[in-house]
Amino acid sequence: RLSADDLVPAFMQGACHLVGPALVIALAKATVILMRDGQIIDTMLHALAPLVGSDNPVFAAQKMFLIQSVINFFIHSGTGQAALTMPIMAPLADLVGITRQTAVLAFQFGELTTAIIPTSGITVGVLALSGLPYGTWVRWMLPLQAAYLVMALALLAVPALTQWP
Repeated sequence: RLSADDLVPAFMQGACHLVGPALVIALAKATVILMRDGQIIDTMLHALAPLVGSDNPVFAAQKMFLIQSVINFFIHSGTGQAALTMPIMAPLADLVGITRQTAVLAFQFGELTTAIIPTSGITVGVLALSGLPYGTWVRWMLPLQAAYLVMALALLAVPALTQWP
């Protein structure tokens, strides 16, 4: 049990770890507001709809997964990435004929690439602490990433075909 004198420093120490994630979320929200008010989201939807759209909803869902995987290379924070991409991907799902839940699933599967991307601070930090060279890590992880890719593409077929609610 903490005394009144120890409570504030303990709270401050714990809160300092939340500043980074809070800043990422705030910046992502500010970006979304700017994109919405500047009608950039509408422009992006207009440009992405023909690229993602397909006669087969499975292919549309799989393309959304691939887009999210590429975005994951640049934006590692799952919360920040969701705040930035879901305002685009949810209406895009409506335009290409898949459910929004399928778009969220594609987003979640896109996170499977975090363990191999060289721009992930966590991956690079853990490799540095362990002394494992990135090239060795990639050679070891590549078969697993290939399995993840096949699994994600296959698992997106069911919700896309059944219009998963």
